[in-house]
Amino acid sequence: MPHPNLIGGYHEIAVTSSKKKVKPEQDMFIGRFQTDQKYHLLGYRPYGRSDLFSAESESRQDLGVVELPANKSKLSELVKGELIKIISDGKESDSYKVYFCNRK
Repeated sequence: MPHPNLIGGYHEIAVTSSKKKVKPEQDMFIGRFQTDQKYHLLGYRPYGRSDLFSAESESRQDLGVVELPANKSKLSELVKGELIKIISDGKESDSYKVYFCNRK
């Protein structure tokens, strides 16, 4: 069962840790929460490894707030190579960045 604070469903996107890398490295599960109306990272798995980790099992957590590029407000507006920031535990110091590859 997905995270209880989700509005609607969640999105599955492929990301990489470097803009120079061509192939995606991870599938990320992202959804908008009722509590703050922001996107949150619900879980992730190695790219394409649904045989090891199901979408259902990876969409239950709250691993941080997802910050989209300044001119974007929806995941559907992202284009390949755009930077996405994940802010873990609400701390800027615990944040990390990934690059969008595609929607699944």
